[in-house]
Amino acid sequence: MYKSQLDTLLKQSAPRISFLYGDSFLVGYYSRKIAHCLKSEEKTTFYFDEYNANNINALLSQGSLFGSSSLVVLKINHKLNKADIELFLTSLSHNTQNALIIEYYQASNKSDGDYVRDCKICAGYFKNPKIPKDSIVEVRFFPPKIDECMGFMRERSKELGLIADDKILGYILGLQNNDIALSLNELEKFVIFTGAERRPIEPNDVNLLCDGIASFSVEELCHTLMEKKPIIKMLNTIYEEGINEIMMIGEIQRFFYQLFLFFAFIKIKGRPDAKEILGFSPPAHIIERLSRYCIRFKETQYIAIFELLSAWRYEVSKGKSKQSMSTLIKIQEMIR
Repeated sequence: MYKSQLDTLLKQSAPRISFLYGDSFLVGYYSRKIAHCLKSEEKTTFYFDEYNANNINALLSQGSLFGSSSLVVLKINHKLNKADIELFLTSLSHNTQNALIIEYYQASNKSDGDYVRDCKICAGYFKNPKIPKDSIVEVRFFPPKIDECMGFMRERSKELGLIADDKILGYILGLQNNDIALSLNELEKFVIFTGAERRPIEPNDVNLLCDGIASFSVEELCHTLMEKKPIIKMLNTIYEEGINEIMMIGEIQRFFYQLFLFFAFIKIKGRPDAKEILGFSPPAHIIERLSRYCIRFKETQYIAIFELLSAWRYEVSKGKSKQSMSTLIKIQEMIR
């Protein structure tokens, strides 16, 4: 299930069991939204290292003596085992007043590819014949698009009682490299600054209070590369944050491997089919982007790209770090 489907579902009812993964901001946002819709009398949250299957199950299996309901929220960044999930679902099947929300975040030492694979495996465990299918949801969130981010900015601005037009909100968002979580935190700075009269926020106010501190992801680097835009500043920022270079190369290889899969499929079938190519169907804008990018190389150029990336990995493994610039420039020069 994706965000749009969850939005539709929440207009009718909230699922009792939710497994949320993908974009970290949206995972947390929708966890709170689902919890609000459930209106459980008791809510217990387990944070990362606090995870204990027996303690969690004790809460999920407690009966309702006075008609009260219990919600358990798990914030984790490790792969759940099948036995734990089956235990939780069994308890929830016998105690229908209780609910469970699992926020599964990506660990810092786990690559995007490994994280997605673990998510898919865990999602497959959320089945129980005694629980209605519409009571269980597994939702993958992709990074919000700009218009979605602006919607969150407007929503939070209104909650804080701020007066800010779209130009100002967009400016704040841009300073944070469209990182919506950081941008929403920036808005809170203006609550005291604008005073009780709540005067409109002006560009000079933003320049005074906000710093552009958001980081760049390897995925954004790949997109910038494909759009033939300058990559030096972005690459330097990524290095300054101390990224594992071998892991970065792996993510870039995965990106171009996806492009090659799309390229080969379109060459044979004449059209893209993300479900067949990737094993799942991402949102339409991601399919469109991959389809557009993949045809910008010839087959021989894909071979050259993989050879360049392998050579880069080999050099890094020998201790020669930060060899990326020449490799990425060579790849960018191939783009048609």
